[in-house]
Amino acid sequence: MLGLAVVAVATGRYQVRPVLSGSMEPGLPVGGIVIIERVPIADLQVRDVVVFHRPDRPDELVVHRIIALTQSANGPVIQTQGDANTIPDPWTVSLRGTAAYRATFTLPVIGYAAVWAHGPTGRAALNVVGLLLVLGAVAGGLFRRLRPATSGDGVGEQRVGDQLPA
Repeated sequence: MLGLAVVAVATGRYQVRPVLSGSMEPGLPVGGIVIIERVPIADLQVRDVVVFHRPDRPDELVVHRIIALTQSANGPVIQTQGDANTIPDPWTVSLRGTAAYRATFTLPVIGYAAVWAHGPTGRAALNVVGLLLVLGAVAGGLFRRLRPATSGDGVGEQRVGDQLPA
């Protein structure tokens, strides 16, 4: 089962995303993960939960529900809203290409590590761990270079009690 999941993610058909905000609670709780599937844009419908780049912050992904879907000369345009939000998002999203990512299911709690890592404490801790790993690797390399060389294979060594050939 795990092998199938790895293959599905490796092919790009599915992705795993942590839930970082409460805008989709209770269905997508903070600290959970959402499994998203790549589907043809033509298959999207109102009420689907999709993942998209936020128009005013393109480096940020949003997981919200489609509340309106219209066709334009440039393709489909969606209006979205988080389930826990009282008003629609202040933007519309023009869908480009042939595929989009739609939420298929969620698993609670598993994403807390990702939520922690995205916060300031988690980022700082991960930076410190990374720095310590780099310093450890450098120190280990220096230690190996400074250590006297020994063969360690026993060739040419005689131990007490060994018999010499006649």
